[in-house]
Amino acid sequence: MRHAVLSDIHANLEALETVAASLKTRGVDRTVVLGDTVGYGANPNECLGWALENADVVLMGNHEKAVVDPSLRAWFNDFARTAIEWTADVLDEKWTEEIPGLVYTRVEKNLSLAHGSLHAPEAFHYLTRYVDAVPSFREMETPVCFVGHTHVPGCFCEMARSAERLEPGMTEIAAGTKYILNPGSVGQPRDGDPRTAFGIYDDEKRTFELVRLDYDNEKAAQKIRKAGLPAYLADRLL
Repeated sequence: MRHAVLSDIHANLEALETVAASLKTRGVDRTVVLGDTVGYGANPNECLGWALENADVVLMGNHEKAVVDPSLRAWFNDFARTAIEWTADVLDEKWTEEIPGLVYTRVEKNLSLAHGSLHAPEAFHYLTRYVDAVPSFREMETPVCFVGHTHVPGCFCEMARSAERLEPGMTEIAAGTKYILNPGSVGQPRDGDPRTAFGIYDDEKRTFELVRLDYDNEKAAQKIRKAGLPAYLADRLL
């Protein structure tokens, strides 16, 4: 089965539309969204609506949680807090009502999914170094786990005790060890590459492909500014 793995869409409709169009040509069997579908960007209704209507799995991210739990906003920096307060105000009630039903993790036969980490998923830990991933490896009962949250594509390998950034292209998934893979961010990449990022996992061929695509980031940035959101959130898309 070929799984499209999307994370951190962050209300960036231009990026999401580019990814969705690409998926139609790539022969994927299902789509999973690892959370943070809203926040930062100017189109939370369209993006969360797309995820809930089209993805097979949609996880709870810290930005979704902060929409319905204002106490979580104290963790956010000023830019993120301003954006999530704006999001909470403009999000349609029908989508807001769906948020409490989102799950933090999903464990399937050969695949685990989380937003930040598999261990203590409600704490939304960041996995940036190998040592950060160790508690999640201990929790894992599957060979592969996908996480998002950092907005940086990455690969953690338990046997090699390694943490590496991923470049576009194919990664072979070796047997006999565990992997934690991050597909990067659809809507707000933070690795110095402004292109949208997502992944395709083939569990039969044991491969993970990181895909990067150009999209109209200028338009997405303009919409952020027009919405009155912090200019910093627009600038970082460029």
